[in-house]
Amino acid sequence: MMIGLKELAAQRGLSIQITASADEHAKQVVDRVLAALRAAIDARGRASLALSGGRSPKAMLRRLNTVEFDWEQVTLTLVDERWVAPEHADSNAGLLWRHMPAVMNKVNWLPLYRGIGLAEDAAASSALIADLLPLDAVVLGMGADGHTASLFPGAHDIMQMLAPDASAPCMPALSTSGAQRLTLSGAALHSARLQLLAVRGEDKAMTLCAALAGQHPEWPISSFLRAPLEIIYSPDGS
Repeated sequence: MMIGLKELAAQRGLSIQITASADEHAKQVVDRVLAALRAAIDARGRASLALSGGRSPKAMLRRLNTVEFDWEQVTLTLVDERWVAPEHADSNAGLLWRHMPAVMNKVNWLPLYRGIGLAEDAAASSALIADLLPLDAVVLGMGADGHTASLFPGAHDIMQMLAPDASAPCMPALSTSGAQRLTLSGAALHSARLQLLAVRGEDKAMTLCAALAGQHPEWPISSFLRAPLEIIYSPDGS
């Protein structure tokens, strides 16, 4: 699987790192993100970062929390969010506050959920995110079904949501179960200076290989599998 993954990425001209452990995976992701943020601060005096939620990023978030950095010069937002309050167990904002409180207390935090209404929250977030574009760094995840952010296969208007010229940088979305979500669209994600796909687990490798091989162009992740995307993968899904 590892040889196939490397070869498929190389065929698309994509950079890929494969790490042996979840800890090493977290280290490589953090190192790459910090390098991009430092470059942005050196060039423009500020930086912007969008992180993914879920289970896999927890080790990376905990490592970020230990890093001495100019977090006051960073605007942080999310790649996507469930439309729930931060206190809810499923909130990605809550995940960030639990696992990297030291960072959250210093950054310029731009939440997607505002508790007004799904469409209203998307519009308010879009207005703020538009001022940040292009984002300096985006860390994407991927589901075994080929979704990324809250961009799901078969979703209504998915191709318009994925497009680099999508109508707004933040849009309302529905999960496959019908849960309300907010997601960055192609307008924000495709513009990022660093587009990093962080993936762990052998099941995700199978999905990624199929997408890289062009077997599922309908999967949202497939629209990101081109330069300048970088991939960091570990078979350790623990």
